[in-house]
Amino acid sequence: MAKIGLSLSICIKGILKGEIQLEDVAKIVAGTKVQTDEQWQGLIEAYSESYWKSNPSEAVAILNRLREEGKIEQPRLMDDGRMPWLGNYIYWVDSEEEILWEQPEKTA
Repeated sequence: MAKIGLSLSICIKGILKGEIQLEDVAKIVAGTKVQTDEQWQGLIEAYSESYWKSNPSEAVAILNRLREEGKIEQPRLMDDGRMPWLGNYIYWVDSEEEILWEQPEKTA
């Protein structure tokens, strides 16, 4: 079943570690807000030194493939500026309906 990732940095790291196969990724709904080549290069440099330091060249290849295939969505580029809520540490979901767009209210 295809998976939807909720964090560009952590999901690509998961692919690098073999937790998810690249072929199983439907898309990644990222919290990033990156448009220009210069911004992408800055993101790549930052993530390569932290999240992807185990294999930065492979991570960049994965990122480029996802970008070429149109599998990276950046909702923060839209008018509402929303992004997936990651406070529950769930980075992969099976459907759009499982994405939490804000912190759920706490129940007593």
